Amino acid sequence: MATNAIEDDESDPECGTMRIEAEDAIKEIKFAVSFAELSSTLSRTDDLVYINLQTKEGETYCVELCIQGFRVS
Repeated sequence: MATNAIEDDESDPECGTMRIEAEDAIKEIKFAVSFAELSSTLSRTDDLVYINLQTKEGETYCVELCIQGFRVS
C-alpha cells in the first residue's frame, strides 16, 4: 500500500491559499484512498493546484482544486 505524501516546503514561492486547501483536503481523504499528493509535474499557482490520487480500487485520478472547487481532470 502506498503512503500519503505532502511535501512540506515552507520556502516554496508557490505556497498559497489553494496549496493549503489541497493539503487539508488530502488529510481529510487519506483514509479513503491508497495514495494522494500534490502534483509535482503540473504547475500550480496561488489559485490553482492539482492533486494526484489513487483509489483503493486502483483507479488513478488527477483532481484540480481552484476557487470554484474540485474538478476531476
